[in-house]
Amino acid sequence: MDRLGAWIASVRAPDEDVQRRGRLLNILALGLIMLSLVYVPISLITGYALLRIGQLLIMALAAAGAFWLGRSGRITLGAYLLIGVLIYVVASSIPGRFFSANILFFTILPVLFAGVLLAPIHIWNVLIITVVVSVVRVSQLPPGIRYSMSWNMAFYNAPLLLFAVALVSFLSARATIQTLRHLARARAEAEAASQALAASNAALETRVEERTVALRRALEEQQAIAAQLQSSLAAQQELNRVIASLSVPVIPISAGTLVAPIVGNLDTERTGLLLTTLLEQVETTGARTVVLDITGVAVVDTQVAAALLRVAGAARLMGAETVIVGIRPEVAQTMVHLGVDLTGLRTAATLQDGLQAMNDRSR
Repeated sequence: MDRLGAWIASVRAPDEDVQRRGRLLNILALGLIMLSLVYVPISLITGYALLRIGQLLIMALAAAGAFWLGRSGRITLGAYLLIGVLIYVVASSIPGRFFSANILFFTILPVLFAGVLLAPIHIWNVLIITVVVSVVRVSQLPPGIRYSMSWNMAFYNAPLLLFAVALVSFLSARATIQTLRHLARARAEAEAASQALAASNAALETRVEERTVALRRALEEQQAIAAQLQSSLAAQQELNRVIASLSVPVIPISAGTLVAPIVGNLDTERTGLLLTTLLEQVETTGARTVVLDITGVAVVDTQVAAALLRVAGAARLMGAETVIVGIRPEVAQTMVHLGVDLTGLRTAATLQDGLQAMNDRSR
């Protein structure tokens, strides 16, 4: 059933309005074919003239031709063929004895068909053709029938009804076409917006991909720079350690004697470094004498004196005796003025004197 419906609705036309009118033409044509074929046996049973049966067969053939034209996309030609046979059937029935004056009101059928099958402008053409054919057929009636009251009323009222139906059909068809055009325009705008959005998304994806690649490269560069900085920092730390060790050198001059020449200011950091280095050397070498040479110390204050005492005390705990040498006269005056107590520490004027004194004592 679905396949049959799709076959009936198939219209070879690109325009949406033409397809709509083509589907309606196919449906109406099939309806007239079935109606004609049904009325043929009814006409035989009821005793209608063969002329009437011939009209029904002509209508069936014309409807079949209209159906074929509709499926092939020639909607206007098929619609005129179907409307033409309707006009013929109605007009040919006017002078018959089996039909009353009400047959004139059936002339609205062609106009109704035109309203759904043709473009709006064609409705007026069908109206004119229907009116002309109807007037011609009525004029052929015998005067006794033509001037009867029923025919006069029908002849004057039917055109009014015909015009009203034509006007309504025209307005309805034009509104339908305008609506379809509006929908088509809206669909075209929507498709254009969709394509623009797709293009924008594609461009955005490209930009995101390019940006991602750029960020990845930047990250790799940053990681490489960070690795270089880490390596540089490690090298700098090693260099600082070497420099720090050089700033407080501890020199073994014999199996049991270490000399630590101090140059510059002896601040807290250098004191800690001197203490650490000296104690490590005492432990490693087993030295029993530590000579602190402060010849290169420019200023000796209470902080420097306390640092010297702390180093000497730590060395004593490790079993080494500390000798301070290189105390210049001005340094000695400053230490006396500051009240620095060096009790328990051996001192000497020079490094040579300190080493000589330690040798003499060892003997």
